[in-house]
Amino acid sequence: MLETPLESPFKALSCNKIPFYRRLHLTKIRNLNRGPMFSFRWLLGALHLTIWGPVTLTMTHAMLPPPPVQCNDNGCTLYNSYGVWNDRKDCHVPSITYPTTEEELRLAVAHANQNNLKVKVVSRFSHTIPKLACPDDAQHGNSMLISTLKYNSSIEIDTANLAVTADAGVGLRELIDEVERSGLSLVPAPYWEGVSVGGVISTGAHGSSWWGKGGAVHDHVIGLNLIVPARESEGYAKIIRIGAKDPLLNAAKVSLGMLGVISKVSFKCFHFVTILDSNFMIVMFNFSTW
Repeated sequence: MLETPLESPFKALSCNKIPFYRRLHLTKIRNLNRGPMFSFRWLLGALHLTIWGPVTLTMTHAMLPPPPVQCNDNGCTLYNSYGVWNDRKDCHVPSITYPTTEEELRLAVAHANQNNLKVKVVSRFSHTIPKLACPDDAQHGNSMLISTLKYNSSIEIDTANLAVTADAGVGLRELIDEVERSGLSLVPAPYWEGVSVGGVISTGAHGSSWWGKGGAVHDHVIGLNLIVPARESEGYAKIIRIGAKDPLLNAAKVSLGMLGVISKVSFKCFHFVTILDSNFMIVMFNFSTW
């Protein structure tokens, strides 16, 4: 029976003199004795050599998609971030407006209602394959677009209640960065961070997660503001505030733009350190048992 430390057999004997199953057992004991961090660093080192060792690193620059709306004297044409719609037909719209505040957004909806125009909202990149942002009467001139490109200035974080409220045009990357500065985190996110807050929930976009309510972003919405048409006495458009317990919330947050214009969205957040620590320890534990 060995009375020396666990690493002594590796120094005293050659590998050829130790049975394979015994070497494997001692290697596992030695790695576990050093802790899971040793195994994880060893794995990262091996992956680094495997992937980057044989190749020469080169600098690569990514390009953002072009603006989805291009206008001239004859009107505007709406594209998506892929450059082509699923029906291979262009979307022509007579005009577009760029509100910067919630009140300007309400006035745009009021103008469309007062003039009996079909209206749709388009985000900064129009990251969609089907024509969700193309008005039904676009080809007949009885329509207009509202862009949230410039409606992206407000992000309000409620640390006490673990919540964040943002303008519908705020990009997902900007929202994540601002939330993390306060020590919080969003749970789910889709693979591309260029989507807008309003677009990501109204189209049902999702990431992949088994934690909590899952990876659908809209399942973590706790409230939103919706701008809808109204009577003339109400200024032709009004803002409806829908809370977490309102039965309209489930319909409004994944509405595909059919029930009104989403102006603000509130998400439930979680403490960043708590989520990171729990998931990190699970990953470390799994690596250490290989």
